[in-house]
Amino acid sequence: MVLAPAAALCLVSLPACTTDDASVGDSSDTETSTTDSPETEGEDERETGEPDDPNLIEIPGGSFMMGCDQAHGPCDADNPAHEVTLSGYWIEATEVTVAAYTACVDAGACTKPDDAGSCNYGLIANANHPINCVLWQQAADYCAWMGRRLPSEAEWEFAATGGNVRPYPWGTAAANCAFAHMFETDGEMGDYGCKTGKTAAVGSYPNGASPLGMLDMAGNVDEWVADWYGAGYYATSPSQDPTGPSEGTLRVNRGGDMYDASSLNLRAFKRWKTDPNTTGPERGFRCAADSP
Repeated sequence: MVLAPAAALCLVSLPACTTDDASVGDSSDTETSTTDSPETEGEDERETGEPDDPNLIEIPGGSFMMGCDQAHGPCDADNPAHEVTLSGYWIEATEVTVAAYTACVDAGACTKPDDAGSCNYGLIANANHPINCVLWQQAADYCAWMGRRLPSEAEWEFAATGGNVRPYPWGTAAANCAFAHMFETDGEMGDYGCKTGKTAAVGSYPNGASPLGMLDMAGNVDEWVADWYGAGYYATSPSQDPTGPSEGTLRVNRGGDMYDASSLNLRAFKRWKTDPNTTGPERGFRCAADSP
């Protein structure tokens, strides 16, 4: 099990992280017991039996059909359905928050993201909103600081669907503001973020949870994953633990975001590709970790 640094443990959790109710979904995650020997004053807390991060969910792995099922089309040419088998791993239930990322900046391990316009960095009122306006490398650096990594595209999709053939994390009902933070229309008018004009605090849409307890995997911000993008990669990818092309110019991002008005853009298998050196207020991330 990978433990969070003490300074950021509650920062990546839901608001109730001060109680045992902070876990999300039906996680099989259990707290580890403290060590038998007493703690030495000043000892690194990460080595003294610190409780497991309740926001880090264990995924047992398994086989699933990755990509666009024709029954839930239209499907893009780069997204054919194909069977993938994953080893077990861990993934965060929510997107990384402003407060959590700020702790990394304060520790000198992360660089400051853009804070202009609709970017959340530096906004105290948005401390529990997802950090956005981050470059791919900034997302990767934060995860490394946590002793984690960005999820692969396959790991992200498996966590979003629970390994089931379904278009959305919650099932088959079309995306709307009961399930996801997205653009909401009202006649010929409307506004992004379910008419709030901004991101939402992480975990604000429990009805949109995946079978494995993942939150906000549709809407709010779309998420960087580890993979380079390859248009034909699915046709030749390994069936066991695929990690994307070995090189490329674009990185994959997943999940749709607060600006999406079409429910089709929030489907769990929908692929997006972006220059890793660009970003915007619609882009965030969550971290994953290898099983011990």
